[in-house]
Amino acid sequence: MTLSRTNLIIHGSGSRRQFLHGIGACIALPWLESWAPMKTELNKTVSSPKRLVCFGVDLGMYAEGWIPKEEGLNFTLPPLFEPMKDLRGKFSILSKYDHPGVSGGHRGVSAFLSGVYDPVRIGTAEVIRNDVTIDQFVASRIGTTNRFESLQLGATNVVPRETLSWNDKGVPLQLTGNASKVFKQLFVNDPNPARAEQALLSGKSVLDAVMADAKDLTKQLAREDHARIDEYLTGIRDVEKRIERQRSWVKTPKPQAENPNEKVTTYHDNLDVILELSALALQTDSTRVISVQLTESGMPIQVGDLRVSGYHGQSHHGKDPKVVDELMAIETAHMLSVATFLKRLQGMEENSSNIFERTQVLMGSGMGNASSHSNRELPIMLAGGGLKHGKHIANKNKTPLCNLFVTILHGMDIQVDKFSSSTGNFDKELLS
Repeated sequence: MTLSRTNLIIHGSGSRRQFLHGIGACIALPWLESWAPMKTELNKTVSSPKRLVCFGVDLGMYAEGWIPKEEGLNFTLPPLFEPMKDLRGKFSILSKYDHPGVSGGHRGVSAFLSGVYDPVRIGTAEVIRNDVTIDQFVASRIGTTNRFESLQLGATNVVPRETLSWNDKGVPLQLTGNASKVFKQLFVNDPNPARAEQALLSGKSVLDAVMADAKDLTKQLAREDHARIDEYLTGIRDVEKRIERQRSWVKTPKPQAENPNEKVTTYHDNLDVILELSALALQTDSTRVISVQLTESGMPIQVGDLRVSGYHGQSHHGKDPKVVDELMAIETAHMLSVATFLKRLQGMEENSSNIFERTQVLMGSGMGNASSHSNRELPIMLAGGGLKHGKHIANKNKTPLCNLFVTILHGMDIQVDKFSSSTGNFDKELLS
């Protein structure tokens, strides 16, 4: 396919922060097949791609500000959802859902997107083994033809104590919260594609040699060791696939965008740039799956007159009214950033709809009550994706949260009967 170029004007959606104006001004992007309605032999229009974005908040969300008092459609909007009022009817709130068997306080945060928490003690160390998270499960099925199968991003560029995204080998995936690095990854071409491809070929040659040696070694091993070698070889094959993927894209020009070169100094300013870049990544079809981790620290948090280096202390409020007010202010700022992102997706037209209607956005945490280190009754919101929204769905039958994940997968046209601890799904409540 020959790529032609067209200029698209992407307007900001009324961001509260001036530094975002530059990045949302004028962006030259390549024309992509997935943007245009495609006609089949029956003259039917093929819809635009479906996408998934997962937000994980390390310290949960304050329940009294998050959970509506009424169930069903006509619930009063809780205080933390005030920034989302213009999107009323486009999101659903679920309460009293969690992952059975998952505990461990902060360490249980890693189970949010997988439903699995399996600590194993090796000597004096405790190693956490996890299963594939829903974002990576989706990415392996819908992201293999994109430049990036998925992106793991953070509100700030800090290594979190727990990891949000895990691959199918149970390996934690490192996030990037440095906006400049994310911009370069998405929109800056390699200055020497030929040399980059040669480096990839050299890496593949090394792997070929390792693979051959490992196969020879297998012949000398006892039968009980074959499974370990097979697992090792599978890992090598995965690396080879990633190298081939990079090779297939190394000479393809990246979309072009204006660099957000304003220096950000606070947590939510940085988060807003990360989310602006996330929206552009979806719009350019650079990826269809993104996870964003809202860590507890990393950059100063500035909300009104409150300025803190991190808000772990506020999350352990002990019901002190002053501390609760501070926590609510910080979490409201979280929601303002998320709401701005959703409205930005809503303003990105695609075919006869917009990207928000093609993107399921899951927000929640593996922490229910950070003040008591509880992993029960997790805060959950699902938005967009063209689902039947506008409800508060309260758990009355000890239904596991992974039932929702099955419905998310069905909404992505990925047909599965089960995901992790699921016992059913929410298809009747949420799917059209």
